[in-house]
Amino acid sequence: MDLAKQLEGFIDATEDDCLLMELIQGELNIKALEKNHYKKYFRNDVKRAWGFKCYHCGGNVKSDEAEAYYIVSITWKVSNTRGNRFCTNDCSNVYYNREMKMMLKKRKQLLEAREQIRK
Repeated sequence: MDLAKQLEGFIDATEDDCLLMELIQGELNIKALEKNHYKKYFRNDVKRAWGFKCYHCGGNVKSDEAEAYYIVSITWKVSNTRGNRFCTNDCSNVYYNREMKMMLKKRKQLLEAREQIRK
């Protein structure tokens, strides 16, 4: 969303153009979120077991006890991160759905703002 504000200074963009750029950036973020919500299996060939706390419920997940875990990575907020780890699909879905809901709400607001400008 900062992209639209940065480009506004370089080009003679109308308010509608800026909203359109924000809308496009939001669509890209939605696609990235969908792509970066996945299940990952623990490796079996490690010498020492490792673990982490679930980002949502705080439960301990250990590689020698669990088969897999879930990741939701939001790269446009913090780049070069591995994402948030979750113990179950249910825990990851809570976080994923909350983020998706916020993005869809923002998209709806942008579409309404563009509609108001065009009237």
